[in-house]
This record gives sequence, C-alpha cells and structure tokens, in this order.
Amino acid sequence: MHLTISNLSKEFFTKRGRLLALQDINMHIGEGEFVTAVGASGSGKSTLLRIVAGLDAPSLGEVCVDGVPVIGPGADRGLVFQRYSLYPWLNVADNVGFGLKLQGVAKKIRQETVSYYLEVVGLTNFAQALPQELSGGMRQRVAIARALASKPKILLLDEPFGALDVQIREVMQQFLLEVWQRTQTTILLITHDVEEAVFLSQRIYVLSSHPGTIKQELMINLGSDRTLETKRHHDFQNYRDQVMEQLRHQPEEMLVA
Repeated sequence: MHLTISNLSKEFFTKRGRLLALQDINMHIGEGEFVTAVGASGSGKSTLLRIVAGLDAPSLGEVCVDGVPVIGPGADRGLVFQRYSLYPWLNVADNVGFGLKLQGVAKKIRQETVSYYLEVVGLTNFAQALPQELSGGMRQRVAIARALASKPKILLLDEPFGALDVQIREVMQQFLLEVWQRTQTTILLITHDVEEAVFLSQRIYVLSSHPGTIKQELMINLGSDRTLETKRHHDFQNYRDQVMEQLRHQPEEMLVA
C-alpha cells in the first residue's frame, strides 16, 4: 500500500471571500507506517483527512492509493472520527460487523472476523453490550475495531481521543500502538496534541495554519517498544520541543479576493 498526496490545495467560499484552507500539500505514507499530521486550529488537518477519505474533493492536486486517484469513499480506507458514531440500537458485535454485512460477507466469516477484532481491542466479553453501556474509551475501541474489520489498506483517524480525559487518552494511545503493532495496519492520524503525535508516530508532518501548509517532516526514532515512560525520555522531549517550535508564530488567516 502506498498513499500519495500531490500538490493538494483546498479553498472554501465565505462571505469574506475565498478561504484558502490547504496549500500545496505533498505527503507520502508507505505500507505499515504510522504517520501523523499535527497542527493547531485552522491548519486544515481535518479537511485534509476528509479529502483522503473521499468525503471532500481538493481544489487542486490529487490523492492516490496505490496509484489510483481517490474520487470518493472506499473500502480501502477505514475512518474513525473523534465522536464514536456507533449505532446505538446494535450491540458491540453487530456494530463491528456492520460494514462486513453491507459488503455481503458470509455470516460465518463475518462472525470469525468480528471475534478476532474484538479480541484485538480487548472487548470479547462485551460483544453483546450496547454502546450506551460502555465507557467513552471502550466505545472508541469498538469504532476502531469496526474500521479494522473491513481490512482497509489504511486507517484514517481524526482526533480519535480528543473527547476523552487525559488519563483515558494516554491508555488509548498505548492501546492504539499495540493494535498497530499487532495488525501492521497503515495509519494516518490527525491530531493537535503534540505529545500524542510524537508518542505514536514514525513520522510527523507539521502543518502551519491559515492556510495549512507543511512546515516540516520529522522522523521519530523512539523505537517500537514505547510505553508511557517513553514520554519522560530526553529524546521524546526534544522531538516535542521541535514540533512546538514549528507550531509557534502562525501566520494570519489568508483570504483570496
């Protein structure tokens, strides 16, 4: 799998004129990589993810998965939003298997796949529970399992832990690393949390704001065996400081007449 974003720009029409949200974005993500785009409010990072997911179209440039241009949503891209977006009337197992059912996957294979991913996210004992019976972190695990169950080429995560408190967020970060290492799924994460970006990523793209442009591409060499203790290491703090420095002194909003 190879995702490429080439010369991508996106503008919106507002009462004040044309708002340039993204400008000349170039990114690449290879098989099995965990890559993060980090930026402050106004950097267009969620817009970027929507374009990659096929939910919106670029004004210029293109997104390709394995050389094929993205022109709409597809099973090759799994998407998890900040809000859980689970079906409240379906139990956990049926939520995880919903996409497979839509694809016409045979019941036996569907059940086996659901069982596997519930085990991966540690929710086997909650297969028959309804979403309202779960904590926020558990609901997000269900959402991730549902996205993984369709075996996408790349998993797209839009601030997936932003609605969780700090303690649960750290637990979920560790959980996501373990899922990535176990499944070897390619991941593109969007976040404003610099520590989250450094902790999870192999590479980081730092986005400026107004318009969103790539200020830096940063390799993160913290090894694969990361724990919450990693956040106290000198190398981690250096990476965090590098990203923070890039995010300071953002330019003013750009409007095109």
